[in-house]
Amino acid sequence: MSKPSLDSFVSLIPELELSDLRALEMAVKVAIQMRSQGDLTIDSPNRFSSDEEGPGLNEQAETILSGIDEFELTLADQALLGSLILGEKYHQDTFSSRDINDIIEECGRPRVAHITSAIAGLTSRSYLVGQDNKSLKLSKEGRAKARSLIGMVKRKAAA
Repeated sequence: MSKPSLDSFVSLIPELELSDLRALEMAVKVAIQMRSQGDLTIDSPNRFSSDEEGPGLNEQAETILSGIDEFELTLADQALLGSLILGEKYHQDTFSSRDINDIIEECGRPRVAHITSAIAGLTSRSYLVGQDNKSLKLSKEGRAKARSLIGMVKRKAAA
């Protein structure tokens, strides 16, 4: 028995009943899980999100921070997004100003010469909290502000 081609298989999908489509969906999900058992979880492109959820905050922050020509950001914006990435993607409870600068650079932007100036504005508003620039933490208010910033930047880019 020959293996059917993907095109012939896909052409049958519109003719299936809803119950058959759901059964097919489940079978495909199981097959994907079985085939991906040899992969590291951290390397999986859709590790914690499903198609319905869309990209997570950290993924959106990374996209915006990486879009040098597309998104115009202040130094404080960059530091806030870098802090969000450190907390959400790398699960770091505390981080330093150097860590934030490293994330900014990893996203393709130039290192911030005076990162402490950018961070000072965030700490004065309690978006970042900590004893000094070597032990910072993104506060709930900072996370909310980062979410607002991401939304504003995306709306501005869409206009």
